[in-house]
Amino acid sequence: MNQVVEVKNHKKMRVASFFTGIGGFDLGMERAGMEVVFQCEIDRFCQQILKRHWPQVPIYEDIRTLTSSTIPTAELWCAGWPCQDLSHANTNRQGLAGERSGLFYKFMELVGEVHPAWLVMENVPGLLSAEQGTALEAVIDTLEAHGYLGGWLSCNALHTGLPHNRDRVFFIASFGSKSVYQIFTDSSELSGDSPTGKSSGTETRSPICQSPVRDYPLVVQRRGGFGYTLARNICPTLRAQTGKHQGGHSDRPILCGEKLDLDRVGKADGVSPRLDGRRGRVLGNAVVPAIAEWIGRKILEI
Repeated sequence: MNQVVEVKNHKKMRVASFFTGIGGFDLGMERAGMEVVFQCEIDRFCQQILKRHWPQVPIYEDIRTLTSSTIPTAELWCAGWPCQDLSHANTNRQGLAGERSGLFYKFMELVGEVHPAWLVMENVPGLLSAEQGTALEAVIDTLEAHGYLGGWLSCNALHTGLPHNRDRVFFIASFGSKSVYQIFTDSSELSGDSPTGKSSGTETRSPICQSPVRDYPLVVQRRGGFGYTLARNICPTLRAQTGKHQGGHSDRPILCGEKLDLDRVGKADGVSPRLDGRRGRVLGNAVVPAIAEWIGRKILEI
């Protein structure tokens, strides 16, 4: 009996990743101690990145034709489903009725056939106001209809110590279990030592919260390309550019935490020195791995 328990405790939780992008969820969950066993991503450029870093993990291209029998057994499913019809950047957003953001329902159709133990989903804050607030209600109602309990929280890249204002909404739910509520009790760990947190009297309760304003080198997104500068304050969100040009604004994501050195800065932390519009787009769509890791660790604790 002791041997059986020991083997079970050492078994990694398996993750199936949908709308994978460049693998922000996947990287975070792996850092938490989980194992990615399946990915679903339609973008060919993203597929190249995924195949490089997860060469053994099968990638299915189009969720619209995916069947549940194709998905390997996984205790946790994660999905950063398309945000285009929910984002405030879209003046004609159609909410969950839109062709792209409406793929949420296809994902939940698969969920309803399999019922994985855990769901973790991500989208933009525009979800909270889309369709006069009924889009958020629809997401929650759909989760409840399939037997999932949980909730949502807002997490910012600032909360991981990056000088990068990137607010996203995360849904965490468990099938037929109330244990997920412990995560929302602990979610204050993700608000901390940022200027916003200090001004509101929020105390830092976790090492995940660090001062995000330092002399960090930053990659600067401008019309016509990218350059480098030093951090002086909190940076706006890096946007996923869909036009023919590479920028048109001065959004600045964090690049790395060392002294600015233009000869080597493009090689730091995996950011390509050939940063271009394609790379800027996929970075703009990516989940912050540190937030995914925090969620993953909390799930494993439960």
